[in-house]
Amino acid sequence: MELTRAVGENIKRIRKSKKLSMERLAAEAGVSRSMLGQIERGEANPSVALLGKLAKVLKVPAETLLENDDFQSLLLSRELDNKARRLDGGKAVLRPSFPYDEATRQESFFLDLYISGRYAPEPSVPGCVCHATVISGTVGLTAEGETFQLLERDALRFAADRPYIFENMTNSTARLLLGYRYLK
Repeated sequence: MELTRAVGENIKRIRKSKKLSMERLAAEAGVSRSMLGQIERGEANPSVALLGKLAKVLKVPAETLLENDDFQSLLLSRELDNKARRLDGGKAVLRPSFPYDEATRQESFFLDLYISGRYAPEPSVPGCVCHATVISGTVGLTAEGETFQLLERDALRFAADRPYIFENMTNSTARLLLGYRYLK
């Protein structure tokens, strides 16, 4: 998001959370109501001095007004746009569901394991956690030194920064949704 717009949205959000009217914030910060309205709509750039005054009145650090995480709450990911990777001699297919998002520090994948298919990726970065949900089939999952048999709709959270293995335990395709969260 453009910084001017992000600053305006931050000011408006914080002002409303503190139940301050535009008139009161403008008066206490020494700016006109119309100028504050332009700032909140992202139509005007406040000076550094004015940002400091607004932060003081809102009782937040000035850097809070500058936060801009570019997070988009509405994001469509189509299967045709996500290139699948074939692994384990074609017996496993890993397809991105949502790409890595810096704001949430998350990403997700669909994993299809065909008959006798297995998926044993390299351990992830320290602090990574995986949420694995079986959509269909039965899957053997070895993680953190334990082995689990997961049935349809079972889910398991585990540390993905250590070795782990998914194995199809049925005579049909097993499907999973893998969500990764990077805590550090």
